[in-house]
Amino acid sequence: MGFVRFLFREGSPFVFSVLIVLFSLQTIPILSLPDSAIGMFVATAFSLGYMGIQMGLSAFARVGKDGPVVDLFLSLVPLITLIIIAVLDIVGKMPLSLFQMLGLGIAAIVVLMDIIFNTLILFKMNRLANDFVQMQ
Repeated sequence: MGFVRFLFREGSPFVFSVLIVLFSLQTIPILSLPDSAIGMFVATAFSLGYMGIQMGLSAFARVGKDGPVVDLFLSLVPLITLIIIAVLDIVGKMPLSLFQMLGLGIAAIVVLMDIIFNTLILFKMNRLANDFVQMQ
């Protein structure tokens, strides 16, 4: 039970980062996605699943804790992964196909939405909770 809780709370950015790396490599034949609409659907479904988990975590987060700062730093892990992959593509060490670039672009949009919206919601909830405590 503790492992599943870790996977959903703190582990989801790490799992999403691993999926991003596997998607960008596409060297393992069993895990590689076809360059078609089905492959893009699977890549988008993984990205939206990550976004759904992060939104659920921000909706049910405890207020008054230091969770938003930890969530912000954990949400930066997939962004750093995407930046490293983009730099490797620009340098030429890991050339990406158009399919991979589009899939990683969708993942980048989802990661930025997670960082901006969910973190802002958590910081706003904590600020409102602190204001409420001070008013009492």
